[in-house]
Amino acid sequence: MHIDLKHITDPYKRDLAYHIGLAGANGGITIGELMERCASIQDLDVGLERTAVWRRLKQLGQEGLVQLIDAGSRRSAFYIPTDALRRAALHMHLSTDAKSRPHVAYDHGMLESYVPNETQYLRPWELESLHAACAPGTLKRGERQDRDMRRFMTDLSYASSRLEGVDYGHLATKSFFEDDTPISNMAPVDRKVLMNHFQAAKFIVEGIHQPTQEGDVGINEYDIRSIHAILSSGLLNNPMHQGALRNTAVKIGSSSYIPPVIPDEIKRLFGQVVGKAAEIKDPYEQSLFLLVHLPYLQPFHDCNKRVARLCTSIPLLRSGILPISWLDVNKEEMEVGLAAVYEQRDPRILTEVYVQACQRSFESFSITQAARDPDEIDLRYDGQLRQVVRSVVLEHRPITVPSSVEQPDESAFFDRVTEILEACVSNPFVGAAYGLRKPDMDRFVAAREAQDAASDRLAA
Repeated sequence: MHIDLKHITDPYKRDLAYHIGLAGANGGITIGELMERCASIQDLDVGLERTAVWRRLKQLGQEGLVQLIDAGSRRSAFYIPTDALRRAALHMHLSTDAKSRPHVAYDHGMLESYVPNETQYLRPWELESLHAACAPGTLKRGERQDRDMRRFMTDLSYASSRLEGVDYGHLATKSFFEDDTPISNMAPVDRKVLMNHFQAAKFIVEGIHQPTQEGDVGINEYDIRSIHAILSSGLLNNPMHQGALRNTAVKIGSSSYIPPVIPDEIKRLFGQVVGKAAEIKDPYEQSLFLLVHLPYLQPFHDCNKRVARLCTSIPLLRSGILPISWLDVNKEEMEVGLAAVYEQRDPRILTEVYVQACQRSFESFSITQAARDPDEIDLRYDGQLRQVVRSVVLEHRPITVPSSVEQPDESAFFDRVTEILEACVSNPFVGAAYGLRKPDMDRFVAAREAQDAASDRLAA
């Protein structure tokens, strides 16, 4: 549900809704606190009596914008906003000039209160939906998947750069990376932003194996600083700042948030962020934690948000989950989500953006899979594949690799035959491509099931 508080014509009711929405991250607000904070209600000439305030609060509850938590009396009860009202209040708050908003310093409590594997930014149903969309172990590395990873690197380079204001179109960016087609009128700095994104994505994708190996890219200070060094290459006035923790103050445009300034404090907090992230067991929660806390700390001189976006894919890839491309993410929602973290210490909107980004990335990957290029083994050994698949299905022979298959391709050929046969069991129509009819597939599937049953009996 989308709400615009400007459409609430009653100024007192709008003021109440606004302050309840902003108080959401702190567990709600009492009527006494509301009457202290709402300027319209404090006005001595036209101010409201407490009963009139209660009446408007009741209306907000009836409209599904506010939940009343009864603590025994009206005075001690507190009001909690729905997610829709919280979002609307934050949009209104952040639409004002940042200079007019009170300065907000870094809150150590946000990091200190987070207990790995106990605190959860992702709600249970969000976590469940993500695991259902792409469970750990889904991503298997191979020739096809590596080709899909190259597409991912292009998509990520485009999408993350777009969130930084560098947007020359998805198709043009795709041609730029895959076909070396130049983009007309591209500013040199924009070209560097795109190229750095691609190199950083490559660093992550090629640095994580399935299963993971010692020395793979992981959640540690060295690798996160390395990603910053790649993303900031050629973009900072001082190249010594590449991968280096910040030793000067930074200002975030369009925000009243003031990040930590003292270098020793930044170093200590960065170590705590990385340390806590490394302890989190669920890859999605681990990924989101980095998206929230790296930009909030602003450990580097620049490029903090893009570092966080790329780092979100590290826990996912290490767990065999598809990475996040950030395609089709609403830039305004992303900015509001980050601003809510900066100024309200509220990660809820950013969490919603993260969940949507994951789901859209997985959907994009599925579309790519549905229309991907033919496997090189299929193109090179079409006749041999047909012969071996037919011999296994019709004559129940084991898989044998023909002598005409070149030695470097033998393993890939065997894996491809296995993949085809598994597909035939799940979908008998696959056999049609190899000259196999329905009776052939029925006998093959029945034989497979009998073989599996016999194996189960032996195991028992």
